[in-house]
Amino acid sequence: MDKKFYPGISLGIFLLILILATAISGCTDQTQQSIVQQEETAETVEITDMLGRNLTVPSEIDSLVTSTGPYSILVYMLAPEKLAGWNTFTPVDHMLMDERYTSLPVVGSWGSAQTANYETVIGLNPEIVIEGYTVSKNGQISEQVTERQEKFGSIPVVAINGSIIAVADGDDTIEYLGQLLDCEEKATEFINFRSSVLNDIQDKVSDIPNDEKVRVYYAEGSTGLKTDPAGSLHSEVITICGGINVADCQVTPGMGMTPVSIEQVAEWDPAVILTTDSEFYNSVYSDPLWTNIDAVQNKRVYLAPQNPFCWIDRPYGVHRVIGAAWTANVLYPELFSDTELEELTTEFYSKFFHYDLSEEELDNLLHPETEASA
Repeated sequence: MDKKFYPGISLGIFLLILILATAISGCTDQTQQSIVQQEETAETVEITDMLGRNLTVPSEIDSLVTSTGPYSILVYMLAPEKLAGWNTFTPVDHMLMDERYTSLPVVGSWGSAQTANYETVIGLNPEIVIEGYTVSKNGQISEQVTERQEKFGSIPVVAINGSIIAVADGDDTIEYLGQLLDCEEKATEFINFRSSVLNDIQDKVSDIPNDEKVRVYYAEGSTGLKTDPAGSLHSEVITICGGINVADCQVTPGMGMTPVSIEQVAEWDPAVILTTDSEFYNSVYSDPLWTNIDAVQNKRVYLAPQNPFCWIDRPYGVHRVIGAAWTANVLYPELFSDTELEELTTEFYSKFFHYDLSEEELDNLLHPETEASA
């Protein structure tokens, strides 16, 4: 026989080895194909929400709605393409947001205003609904998650910790949403950004003696005669930034905005007034009622940036970390650099509001009050 095989291996044995090798290879291919098919058909997964409830949700969540504005803003910051609708949304001229997000429907909120409609939300066919829960001082958990799940039926309602509405709280909630929405890197990026900003503020204001801290009044409403004192989520940036909230009045739960008189404001005599109401801002310097207030006399009334969302209040939420940076700069310009604020704002908008600011847009955003204070 002219053909030679490997030494010591007969033709029969060789053929047997060849057949076995082919069979094993075929089994391996079939096993790999089976695994791929199994992965492709795994359309749902079991999760545990932050209340410990077990839920079945899509393995890749592409569409969701939240119960209130702070949660929808957080989803927009982390995974905007998954947001099916806003809870509240107030368009402004030259909105600093991509059109694909400004065109999303507004479904209302189940927050203090209770404007949402179940049929409207269900009509959007969201894969999940995100709802926050709160825990009272005696450890009682709010019941809205259970109520919401009953109304939505087969649509899973995923419970998250409602503390996320505060400027500085909720790292665990952000991390949880990062995992749920497959955007862990973005969630970590925001947590690190926020920590850096708040730590810098704390480092610079913590040593200011109480008698040297800036006295601040938060003016709300078109007359400026509504406010939120220390202890309210609506005014928390003042405390975070080392200011003294001069309002000596009761905290109004929910929407806040406790009515006060001009006589009270005059007695408190703030050195700085912050406002989110452009009507009040545009009239305060010419209004004789406010003429003798220290902040008005010294041109230290400031209108907070509000595009696409207000930086310091309504809606409250974690996005207000950039408002904390702005507030610190307003209260203590000798400690905080304008250039640093500009850099932080540009970075924040690019990374978390998904919009690249032009120099003109940045200037208009940081100085909306220029015309009225002139």
